[in-house]
Amino acid sequence: MTANGRHIGADAPSTAAAVNAEVSGYQLSSFFNKQGKPMTLATVPTDVFSLVEVEIDTVAYYSAQYDHIIKMAVVALSEALRSAAEKQFIKHPVPLILVLPEEHEKKNYIPIDLLIHNLLKQEHLPLKQEWIHCLATGRAAGIQGLELTLNALYEQGHDHVLIGGSDSYWNAARLGALDKDERVLASNRMDGFAPGEGAGFLLLTRHPEQALSHNNTIIALSSPGISEEPGHLYASEEQTYRGDGLDQAFKGALKDHSGADIQRIYSSMNGEHYWAKEFGVALLRNQSHFKDPTIMAHPADCYGDLGAAAGPVLIGLAATHLLKQADVASHLVYSSSDGPFRAAVRVEKITTT
Repeated sequence: MTANGRHIGADAPSTAAAVNAEVSGYQLSSFFNKQGKPMTLATVPTDVFSLVEVEIDTVAYYSAQYDHIIKMAVVALSEALRSAAEKQFIKHPVPLILVLPEEHEKKNYIPIDLLIHNLLKQEHLPLKQEWIHCLATGRAAGIQGLELTLNALYEQGHDHVLIGGSDSYWNAARLGALDKDERVLASNRMDGFAPGEGAGFLLLTRHPEQALSHNNTIIALSSPGISEEPGHLYASEEQTYRGDGLDQAFKGALKDHSGADIQRIYSSMNGEHYWAKEFGVALLRNQSHFKDPTIMAHPADCYGDLGAAAGPVLIGLAATHLLKQADVASHLVYSSSDGPFRAAVRVEKITTT
């Protein structure tokens, strides 16, 4: 689920349609930067949350941000499970890889135990406390966590695994910290990003006959490429930013791929100039795998920066696009965190017989 100021999408199909139509959810907000200018955000209209019927246990310090994150997570998880549940594929509790903001941001995020408690409280969600694994590495986590997902499917023998997250920048302290670093988009700051909010969850299975299908094709994911960038945004000045981390993540995702048939790259780039360098390096060093010209998709231009939810939403958009394109077989999806982690994955269409 991604939804924001101009209704970018309350579910996966409407989100994909809005992104394809290049609808923008950017709006001036009630938060002001240190120069007194309103910050540009891409958030869910408050009245949308009043329509979401979710039973929630609150705490004394409950906030709008908490409410948004919990409700978005429940809606997105419900959507991810709906088809498999209707077809009665889900027989047991499903492991959940819950992706979260990076450690330095968690102090301005909902308490993890409160989020998990409220997810477990939803009786229609087949979750189990001991089968929830948290990964707090930010934007890269949703792709990085696929390594844990594949282990759960093929080593531990689970039939299904959920992976995803729910994130919101609707927090004055979190926005203030970003504004201190001059990173939030505003009328007086063009080299910045629009903080957004949204949730994205994927239900993955090792059974091809249970996968989402269209015209005798299904979507499969490669093993992820995971690496670290020494010169990340918050690295010391001694660490040089070369773009090597994303290059290695690309190489990891492409190691079993032959040919130059990847047409489109889905990226977590959010509008800050910083991210362009590593993309240029990674694309140049791995050019033999891509069609010319290569299409770059960075949907944050529509729904803002989704933080920890970025990776699963990007994978969902790539999968939706692939299923509808008869002559396209593979996309590459990548996400980069503010910290060192970089992660990439191939999203491929496979013909079934």
